[in-house]
Amino acid sequence: GESTQGEGTAPMGCSSCAKGRFLPKHPYGQAAPGESALFEREINIVVADICPHKGNEAWCPESKGSTNTFGSKNHFDFAHPPAGFDNFYFAFTPTACSGEIEQRLSTMSQCAR
Repeated sequence: GESTQGEGTAPMGCSSCAKGRFLPKHPYGQAAPGESALFEREINIVVADICPHKGNEAWCPESKGSTNTFGSKNHFDFAHPPAGFDNFYFAFTPTACSGEIEQRLSTMSQCAR
């Protein structure tokens, strides 16, 4: 994917990796839950595809550097969300993908890097 660094968006294009934690806050103002192990655990993620704006206008920004309906410039759909997940914000840092993930992406992904 293209880097959008410097525009307020992390460079998280297709086939990128990151690590992060869920924050006890929802994008739509719903009350956050109390203490939960969900917010203490660091998880690794892999971006398997991009967020298409058409048909998903509320969550996916229309263009690079713009925000979605909730003011976010990034949006992740979790294929296997952890127990207790409910569209919480996710604070993350882009990281290098492991060799194993790179290999799997090169043979399985239909993304263009």
